[in-house]
Amino acid sequence: MVVLAILALLLVVIFVPRPDIRLTDVRYTTSSCDPVPSSVLATAYVTFTNAGIVDGYIVARFYVDGERRATSVFLVAAKATVTGSLVATIMGCLSHHYSLDTCYPAGDSTTTC
Repeated sequence: MVVLAILALLLVVIFVPRPDIRLTDVRYTTSSCDPVPSSVLATAYVTFTNAGIVDGYIVARFYVDGERRATSVFLVAAKATVTGSLVATIMGCLSHHYSLDTCYPAGDSTTTC
């Protein structure tokens, strides 16, 4: 009986359709320095493609100098491409390092991984 349950679970995992979302492009831009508050706006422009046969969500997290500064959730339809952006205000007009990571939402949540 246990073997049948494990086999049934394995078949469900293999054959249930799920999204296949990939980050296909990311581009970072920075505004000119605003001298009064000494800040810049950093923007990450992202493109996601879903090669799967069902819609799905993906969470994008934008980091500036290793600190998470913006998070956004994107719904990507099956066999579609979606573009979007994440924006962060950064104090100081020095050079900064930008990065982005993604994850699939956990369980029934559409906002946390």
